Amino acid sequence: MLMCRGVIIAYLCMKKNYCPMKTTTTPIRTLLPLAVLAASGTAAAQVEEKPNIIFVFADQWRKQSLGFRGEDPVQTPNLDKFASWAFSFDNATSCRPVSGPNRACLMTGMYPINNGVFANSVPLDAETPTLGDVCKAAGYATAYIGKWHLGGLNDHVATAEGRHGFDTWVQSMGHMPFNQGYYIGDDPNRVYKKGVWAPTFETDTAIGFIEDNRDKPFCVVLSYNPPHTSGGYMFEDRWQPGKRKPDGTIRYGYGYGGPREYEALYTGVDYRENPIRGNVEPMRKGNTKDRSEGCIPGYFGAITAIDNDFGTLMNYLEQEGLLENTIVVFTADHGESMGSQGLMTKGTWFEESVGVPCIIGMRGSIVNRREQCVFNSIDLLPTLLGMASLPIPPQVDGKDYSPMLTGEAFTPPQYALLSFDFGGVAELKFPRYWRALYSPRYTFVLCGMNSNRDVYTRDGMVLYDRQQDPLQMRPIFKGMGHDGLMDRLFAALAAELDATGDPFIEKYWNNENAGYPELNHYTMDLEDYTRQLESGKVRGPQEVD
Repeated sequence: MLMCRGVIIAYLCMKKNYCPMKTTTTPIRTLLPLAVLAASGTAAAQVEEKPNIIFVFADQWRKQSLGFRGEDPVQTPNLDKFASWAFSFDNATSCRPVSGPNRACLMTGMYPINNGVFANSVPLDAETPTLGDVCKAAGYATAYIGKWHLGGLNDHVATAEGRHGFDTWVQSMGHMPFNQGYYIGDDPNRVYKKGVWAPTFETDTAIGFIEDNRDKPFCVVLSYNPPHTSGGYMFEDRWQPGKRKPDGTIRYGYGYGGPREYEALYTGVDYRENPIRGNVEPMRKGNTKDRSEGCIPGYFGAITAIDNDFGTLMNYLEQEGLLENTIVVFTADHGESMGSQGLMTKGTWFEESVGVPCIIGMRGSIVNRREQCVFNSIDLLPTLLGMASLPIPPQVDGKDYSPMLTGEAFTPPQYALLSFDFGGVAELKFPRYWRALYSPRYTFVLCGMNSNRDVYTRDGMVLYDRQQDPLQMRPIFKGMGHDGLMDRLFAALAAELDATGDPFIEKYWNNENAGYPELNHYTMDLEDYTRQLESGKVRGPQEVD
């Protein structure tokens, strides 16, 4: 076992961000082939004992939209069945509730300030270790299928280095789930699957990959685009509340949707009279007459359709006898507001935005439980690697919860650190800085100088007691009798930020011209990009994905 781990670490040390001592990179790269050859027999013998890993995640699926939770009126029978024997983190959170940044958190186990992906369209460094890198080094067959969104301004990943150890590569581009475009392997031509529900194609592709790689452990990431807002074929009549044309008319062609037979499950209901949550309001931004109720059949329809695809995958695993040696994860990159607090999509600290599903199962090894402790995006990678007895890269910020999953004693962190800087990198003049401390009971927020500050906070600070106020409709401000608690949470948040080197309190919290954030690791030249923005060479602001 030690020999196998040594080979894995040697491979990962080729990636400059893995090695604690960067000066050792060159000699390790030179010696790697000899090390692999010397240990290949041992590694091959050891790797056969490793569990398979299937990492399934959707885009913009909030935690309330799971049938077994009894919150949103949505049908998810296959995920309910999975949760009936698996482990559910009911307070799982999106570390950075926007697509690209939180995908980087999931894949690397690192905070955005350390992995460098602070906004959409910021690339993940090819030399930062990910789940795919670790598994490939351990001898796994690896595949990534679906949305990547970590390739930078041009998201297409054409090089092996940029694919982070995933040898089988089926990358979707954009949000058009009934005419989805893909780059498959090294083929430079994008292919389209018109008339096919993208999650079904992607699930079938994953099953095909598993069939072809049954002779050794496999790791497959299955990344669905829906239920995120989408466009293209079959979305001609869709629109997103709060977003209209400059003349005030509805901007059709982009919104929520799924297969029509699944949407039909949710039509015929007056959602104004029967709201899906008690905090749904008209839009606070854009056209304040817009409401979210018309989007519900599309959003829930997409969720139930994906649940059906997940069921197809789980049925295959059960029929093939793979559930006893396969770690299966279902989660999401962030949630969806769907009218709660008068908001749509994500990017805020509210439960509908930051709360995500997180169900992990391996029959006979992972206990069946619904857990209320905090579990952040950055914790998923080290937890999976811990379950698989694979080495955890030393720069990972997250915690390994694998002892908890197997029923052993484990003390989880008291808080999860959540944050936001920008939606997209082109939004230089529209920062949305905030930082939050999240516990099983409280959400404590410091908000920077942006549009959310005056609406939801007082002097940039707000506390929510989710035990007493689960819908977060009764914000607590200084002077309302909880100052001692707020002071303690402020000190705890400041300590968390200090530990990561985040200068938010000093430089962004009360600064109207904060600019781009200071990072511990940069993956693009932000000074050059700023010049391009100011000169008009690049477009901004951009759509937040």
